[in-house]
Amino acid sequence: MKKWTISIAILAITVAFSMGPLSNHAGAADVIKWGVLIDLSGPTSDWGKNQVKGQLDAMRWVNENGGINGKELKLIVIDDGYKVPRGVAGYNRLVDSEKVLGLYIQSTGTTMTLIKKIVADGVATIAASFTSKFQNPKKTPFSFFVSPSYGTMGRIALKWARMSWKDNSRNPRWCYLYPDNKYGRDILAVGKDYANKIGVDVGPDQVINWPTKDATVQLTNMTRYDPDYAYITSTAMNGAVILKNAKALGLKTKFISNIRNFEESLITLSGGAAEGTYGVHPIAPYGADVPGMKKVVASHEKWHPGEMGTNVYVEGWVNILSVTEALKTADKAGDLTPGGIRNAFEKFRNFSTGGLAPPMTFTKTDQHGR
Repeated sequence: MKKWTISIAILAITVAFSMGPLSNHAGAADVIKWGVLIDLSGPTSDWGKNQVKGQLDAMRWVNENGGINGKELKLIVIDDGYKVPRGVAGYNRLVDSEKVLGLYIQSTGTTMTLIKKIVADGVATIAASFTSKFQNPKKTPFSFFVSPSYGTMGRIALKWARMSWKDNSRNPRWCYLYPDNKYGRDILAVGKDYANKIGVDVGPDQVINWPTKDATVQLTNMTRYDPDYAYITSTAMNGAVILKNAKALGLKTKFISNIRNFEESLITLSGGAAEGTYGVHPIAPYGADVPGMKKVVASHEKWHPGEMGTNVYVEGWVNILSVTEALKTADKAGDLTPGGIRNAFEKFRNFSTGGLAPPMTFTKTDQHGR
């Protein structure tokens, strides 16, 4: 668990496609296409813009440092607005028209809708949706993840709350705050089951939909249960409203943000109301003292002077660095195909991003980050 202790300003983000020096020399056969299906205009666009910014910068760095064994990595980015129909159409364009070798998918709803098609198409994917429903290699053998599942991270938060609880006269009280969509509901069953097992009492759910304009009614309803902890499943632009409203109401509840809400811009977007709140996140915060951060910060400062880096941006790097490793392995094996990429991912044994994320091991039976 990390506690926010500082305030950081956020500036507007401009996403640019910059291929680096390899683009001046590579022919079509020397270009490796990877798709990115992400929200740049909808209710999670704050997160999406930072994520794609990190991915594009990582792509540029890779190309400036030898590419994929001399081949150019090219990201094809499609904005789905966090709408499932647009996501499905974007996927079809990337796979059928752009002929990408694999792709990154953000939306939980789109991911769940495309489960069977991804398997049928045999397309390697990196998913931002860390739903456990998509992490069974027997059912989804082409899907890989750079993080534990939402459910696992939710259980970590519950365990922390239980272990931190000092009142022996009763169990700690807990509530879930989330949007009524597949992403928001994903951890409820597993979280409530685990809470029951470890002695955490769960109160009434509070549904706070996107875009979040005001959460006063839901927070007022929550106070009737008087929870000691409340777990926010959201993104920073929406979760910030919850925290501002909670501060205005004078709530004493300890708020814990999930991975998609817990990032640096939450502080400024909430007007400082995020100060003293908690979150769970497997990705190193921007600027952390780890070896892999040097190139991330240097690139960001060079290409985006004066702008703020976030751990969402760092996660973008983690995604592309892991993809790059798999593509290099598949290319060296002479099998630069979706199946070859899958085999390459399954060879990961403690693959290191220099501390940007925990070392990754993928096997045929376990395909999410450890």
